[in-house]
Amino acid sequence: MLLFISDIHLTDDLAGPPVPWDKTFERFWTRIEAARGDLPTQLCIVGDFIDIVRSTTWLTGEHRPYHDPSPAMIGVVDTIVDNVLKREAAFFAAIREKVEAGSLEVTYVLGNHDRLMAHAPAARRALWKALTGDDRPVDFPDQHAFSSHDVLAFHGHTGDFICSSRDGRAPLSDIFGLELIVRFPNAVRARIGRDIPHLDDIDDVRPIYAVPAWIRQISGGDKTLIGPVGDTWTELVEEFLDNPHFREWMREQRTVAGISPAKRIQTLLNLSRTRVMAKASDKRLTRLFKTMQHVFDGRFAERAAHKLGKPKYKGLRYVVNGHSHFPSMTPLGHIAGKPAVYFNSGTWRTVHQIGTHASGRPTFLPYHAMSYIAFFPDGDPMGRDFEWWTGAMVARG
Repeated sequence: MLLFISDIHLTDDLAGPPVPWDKTFERFWTRIEAARGDLPTQLCIVGDFIDIVRSTTWLTGEHRPYHDPSPAMIGVVDTIVDNVLKREAAFFAAIREKVEAGSLEVTYVLGNHDRLMAHAPAARRALWKALTGDDRPVDFPDQHAFSSHDVLAFHGHTGDFICSSRDGRAPLSDIFGLELIVRFPNAVRARIGRDIPHLDDIDDVRPIYAVPAWIRQISGGDKTLIGPVGDTWTELVEEFLDNPHFREWMREQRTVAGISPAKRIQTLLNLSRTRVMAKASDKRLTRLFKTMQHVFDGRFAERAAHKLGKPKYKGLRYVVNGHSHFPSMTPLGHIAGKPAVYFNSGTWRTVHQIGTHASGRPTFLPYHAMSYIAFFPDGDPMGRDFEWWTGAMVARG
């Protein structure tokens, strides 16, 4: 039995989920035990299991996740990973117990939020020991083929120009994630002199330009917060646009058919610090986001089909990605007379999903997500090839 999960985003100091990770894994394993019977089980983590970018640890020193790797910068990576392992010790112990008992094998594929572990051998070794109990040097690939199940797994960020780069250097998402998303909550608290519950959940709000609507909801309709929140965001965006690493990234981006996606991002950020976004229709912006998300998912599926068509991947007919946090299953057609499918393994994070169909302003439903994909071997008693599961847990409140 072959399992795929992704995008858990364990952090060293940001807000955690409503249900502890070890308890979430216990619920997950109960379902797997019922499905696997006596089958050996392999778990592939399809990237972003640990989030190295989203850490305030970077803000205590001179190094940033978007700097070129150096011994001192990798030292920060080691510190963040060590702190994650300590913070989530119960979670890692739960996984390790299954591995040491022979019930589970683990494969780790890198994503974009944990990409710096490719330069951090000590962090990889510590993480591998925490997951498996095996204390040895280890490499983590950026993709893995499971020929026995015809599956190719890779995180998917390489098809997203914001979250990857052609030359292997830091992507724009590293700069954006730290300098805007991580800094924003504490900057708002410092400006207003008090806390807003769940402010750290900003990174789970989609789209980012729906944040004003989200702030209105969590602040209980306190309009006095809109000004300070907007001023804080404006200051951070201005600093971001002046960041030399962002300016360098802009210079290196290509224009295709007269269209510059990088310029569009710059324009959107410029708009986000004006009253244009504050006055725009929340519903209109949300519908625009939904359209963009469908296009985004479609590009992932198209890229998967293109990859499966290469001679290098002959014999494979399934692709599993993570990255988008939106679980999906898309038929690609047939390969050698058998169905080919693209999957997205979603996330195990809390998601703040916006609703727009009812009258009035949109509201956000926060829920703890869990998605996974299971492939079964030949001769499965139930005749299963695969199962794709996604669900949500909503806390009382």
